[in-house]
Amino acid sequence: MIARREFLSAAGGLTALHVLPSFAQDGYPDRPVRLVVGFPAGGTTDMIGRLTAKELSARLGQPFVVDNRPGASSNIGTALVARAASDGYTLLLATASNATNATAYRNLSFDIQKDFIPIAGIAIVPNVLVVSSSSPLKTFDDYLRFARKNPGKLTFASASSGSSTHLAGELFKTMAKVDMLHVPYPGSAPAITDVMGGQVDSIFDNLPSAMPHIAGGKLRPLAVTSPARAPALPDIPTVAELGFPGFEAYSWQGLMAPRGTPGTVVQKLSSTVSAFLTDPSVTAQIAKLGGASNRLNAEDFRKFVKAEIDKWGLVIKKSGTIFE
Repeated sequence: MIARREFLSAAGGLTALHVLPSFAQDGYPDRPVRLVVGFPAGGTTDMIGRLTAKELSARLGQPFVVDNRPGASSNIGTALVARAASDGYTLLLATASNATNATAYRNLSFDIQKDFIPIAGIAIVPNVLVVSSSSPLKTFDDYLRFARKNPGKLTFASASSGSSTHLAGELFKTMAKVDMLHVPYPGSAPAITDVMGGQVDSIFDNLPSAMPHIAGGKLRPLAVTSPARAPALPDIPTVAELGFPGFEAYSWQGLMAPRGTPGTVVQKLSSTVSAFLTDPSVTAQIAKLGGASNRLNAEDFRKFVKAEIDKWGLVIKKSGTIFE
């Protein structure tokens, strides 16, 4: 069990926000809208958030402004939105972390399923299993063989405990029935640096952050974690096709609003997201990041999030990744 009292302290120190719902006017939006992203600027989630904000601004005629509120695996920013007015002017860029945190954190001040209204799915970004280009593990079979012959010796880094980069490794351990050592880092960048340097054997990293190092010849991709091969790495097989059918691990992004947000606002936002995800220029930008559009309406996105919570809840409990 891992103590995370700093999250509770930080969340408790948030500035008090309006909590009473208000009703949007027919002309929504008639002023700027804040889109809260629970991760730092520059990462994959931030890039998807800025693309979303740009497209919503262009189509709805008011600025949608990204507000980065990183901390506690997105829980700081999520708590802020949960306390915001239910008027459609503060939105959350929900991510896979919101699904995993539902189980991984015991004392959250919000419930992602009860305190938020799903609006739309936006994107899915696969992870990729990589090793250093100087690693003796040349293929996925080499990796699996070494793990099975050397219990506890093969290491995999992650961007943080409970992140998709961590839980992809835990899922692999469960499905492959191997014992591997998890090495958490405070972010993807230092984790990748140590993998390239050989201090850690591997990482199931988000594809966008790994791609520059793969292209530069410093990392060797062994497998991708999506159900189908990634367009950015068409020659790299999936974990599923390499002997583990059903293996899926990825980051995803979608739009949510505080509970009580008027249905007219939710519908307007949902239909607008759906519209821009049919634009080839937008899907091309998502593909350039190594992802794919995840065009889901409000109800389908709700079902998707619940399925993610259920799936990863089992992995989290098995791995013991529980925070106070």
